[in-house]
Amino acid sequence: MALGNANTQAQSRGKNKPVIVKRRRQVVAAKGYGTVTSSTVQGRDACAVNSSSVTRVYYSGGASPVPRVGDKVYARKRVSDRYLLQAGEYKVSDGRGGYAAMTIDSNGRVSGLAGCR
Repeated sequence: MALGNANTQAQSRGKNKPVIVKRRRQVVAAKGYGTVTSSTVQGRDACAVNSSSVTRVYYSGGASPVPRVGDKVYARKRVSDRYLLQAGEYKVSDGRGGYAAMTIDSNGRVSGLAGCR
């Protein structure tokens, strides 16, 4: 009866573990998510907020600085429901000197966008 080599089994388990951890980090850490520069939550009329208040950084799955309708927006760079933005309106910078009012629904999704003048 052969006893086998314990190191062989340990190595095979060890090889698979980093792959699983790496994939989990990509999902949890929101790898590839873009940044959204915004104000804090407003009750309404986010366009009336002073532009110097648009300093918060949030994260979205989209590549553009202004998320699309239906995108989820997170307060931290983690894909978790506990980091979804609070419902309300936010003033968002488009990165080129323009601003938009972004409405977040109770599920943390963008439900509306309107340009600010």
